[in-house]
Amino acid sequence: MVPVMSLTVFALAFFLLLSGAPVFVSIGLASIATILIHNPVPLISIPQLMFSGIESYVLVAIPLFVLSGVLMESTGVAKRLIDFAKAGVGWARGGLGGSNVVASFIFGGMSGSSVADTVALGTILIPEMEADGYDKGYSAAITALSSTLAVIVPPSILMVIIGAVSELSVSWLLIGGLGPGLLLTSTMMIQNYIICRKNNYGSVRKFSFRYLWQTFRTGIWALGAPIIIMLGIMSGIVTPTESGGLAVIYTLAIATFFYKTLTGKILYDSFVSAARLTAAVVAIIGSSSIFTFILTFEGLPQIVADFLLGFTTNQMAIFFIINLFLLFMGMFLDAGVAIIVMAPILFPVATAVGIHPIHFAVVFVLNLAIGMVTPPFGVCLFSTCNVARMEMGQLIRAALPLYLSMITVLILTTLLPQIVLWIPTLTLG
Repeated sequence: MVPVMSLTVFALAFFLLLSGAPVFVSIGLASIATILIHNPVPLISIPQLMFSGIESYVLVAIPLFVLSGVLMESTGVAKRLIDFAKAGVGWARGGLGGSNVVASFIFGGMSGSSVADTVALGTILIPEMEADGYDKGYSAAITALSSTLAVIVPPSILMVIIGAVSELSVSWLLIGGLGPGLLLTSTMMIQNYIICRKNNYGSVRKFSFRYLWQTFRTGIWALGAPIIIMLGIMSGIVTPTESGGLAVIYTLAIATFFYKTLTGKILYDSFVSAARLTAAVVAIIGSSSIFTFILTFEGLPQIVADFLLGFTTNQMAIFFIINLFLLFMGMFLDAGVAIIVMAPILFPVATAVGIHPIHFAVVFVLNLAIGMVTPPFGVCLFSTCNVARMEMGQLIRAALPLYLSMITVLILTTLLPQIVLWIPTLTLG
């Protein structure tokens, strides 16, 4: 059977995207037009489908995590985290590059957004790295690629979305991303050291325990937010949504009473910024719900599953085929859209060959994280170019060696499910 409706909606969405329409408009209009053409359900079903896609309680975590990250950046709390990271690893060869990676891991543990990471850290660290003798392209490249940690470690917004779409435990998914996140942080720092030593990037300073202690004393309150999120979820005391609420309250408290940087204007601007970012995510989820309905109504997931399983039933072969497909799609699709559209299609295939759903979901997000820093439409590449005021080609050339770390972690995580599962198994049972 030829999936006529699915082909129609894909063709229309692709045409609208090429014409420059926003992602949620392209997907929404393509879906509505397909329903009008083929009439699988009454038009009254369209708002019902959109509402059903966004009514999940789990999705409430998204605005809370976004707001926490925005507040951290706008009140200067993120700057204190950067200072602490520089004191810890910034004294060695390639220290500022390593600080960039560590700061991305910590800040990602508050915002869950890679774009927020590139803006918050890039505006501070890229000029500092240039002044310290780093190549501008490399400074931007390490900022862009390390920012992907924000969608891998908790509280990753993409993990929340894939949990809601696939009806998996968001707590398991968030904590499952911690193992690959730590592995990626380590491999990026090792590779950064090798690159900086080879190219003589950055100065070497004497380690100062006094400076480390000073930055720890001022940054300890800022470190509380990611600790609250991670420990709260790992212990099972709070849900991911509740941990997001606690993170917002905690950030407001330390910015008001300890750092004294919160003003009425900053608070207003932060709420507006978080609302805009959240609205963009929710609009995509709502419009994608109609898109996904069309695919499932026509049985496309089963068609794809039968097609792939007709070639082989070997688990690793299927897994690597899916990885290649997701890497390709991540180059062109927004990560949130890719999850909402592709997860219902690919999860049945993974289930059929016995891949653990949590393992598969985390690897799914890892693929899309790579897509966020891969041309031609990697969103983090564009935001980093804006921050660094540089050409895309210069950034990509400098980033090429760093992709090795990401691909290595993707392959290891695919082959070794315990990288994902061992922490959730220990903490969440």
